[in-house]
Amino acid sequence: MRLTREFLKVGRFVRYGGATAVALLLTGGASVAMAQKASASLQRASRTQLQDEAAQMTTQVSRSKPADRVGLQERLSAIQSRLENGDFKPGDRFVISLRQDSVRSDTLVVRDSLRVAVLNLPDFSVAGVLRSELEEKLTAHVARFIRNASVRTTLLTRVSVTGAVARPGFYYAIPDRPLNDLITSAGGPGTNADLTRLSISRAGKTLVTGKVAKRSVEDGSTLESLDVQSGDTVYIPVKRQINWQTFIQLAFVFTSVLFAFLQFLQWYYNRQEF
Repeated sequence: MRLTREFLKVGRFVRYGGATAVALLLTGGASVAMAQKASASLQRASRTQLQDEAAQMTTQVSRSKPADRVGLQERLSAIQSRLENGDFKPGDRFVISLRQDSVRSDTLVVRDSLRVAVLNLPDFSVAGVLRSELEEKLTAHVARFIRNASVRTTLLTRVSVTGAVARPGFYYAIPDRPLNDLITSAGGPGTNADLTRLSISRAGKTLVTGKVAKRSVEDGSTLESLDVQSGDTVYIPVKRQINWQTFIQLAFVFTSVLFAFLQFLQWYYNRQEF
């Protein structure tokens, strides 16, 4: 009877535990999708949205446990820095298309002074400007000198692609393009590339790796949805390979030692008999 009761308990655990596990898996998948969507929207967030986010996170920090407070504080500091300093840094690039009688396009590079040269117009400062504000503020700047001109901007994300790719280096990619396209721009993964260990890092800290990174490549996740920012690094490691020569040498040494040990045991027992 006792065994029967134990089996019944196990059966209930498997039945309800299995359902719970499935629910957690589904919830986890939904959470990943929601987190990617949130990251994408946060990159394009307006100043009001970031201010609201900062206010909510300030409340979360004050109510959080000490173990969670560090991570929340880092995220809050990042948002506050964006609100104060803007999204652009020296070396960032974006494409401007100016339409009047004809269309003129140019790729603008942010200088150390956080200014860019807009076609043949006076310089424009991106200090304190968010990504979501760029087109509006640049349009207002152009309107001071050119009438009836429409301005379109396309942001570019500067990413370092290293490891097992044909052409490692720095690449400028549109944020809403898939991670696959960035890897293809670098010549594609080599024959010895291990995409299962692909990683994305920022300032030495790994952001995405393992199964999540592999799934991002397979699903065509965009750079923006992965919250890839200028200066980040995409690393594709080389597959682990067995050095057969070393393996054979070690096997030979092991068998030699084993044979010598067996010979010693045989000699020892033969000696004991006499």
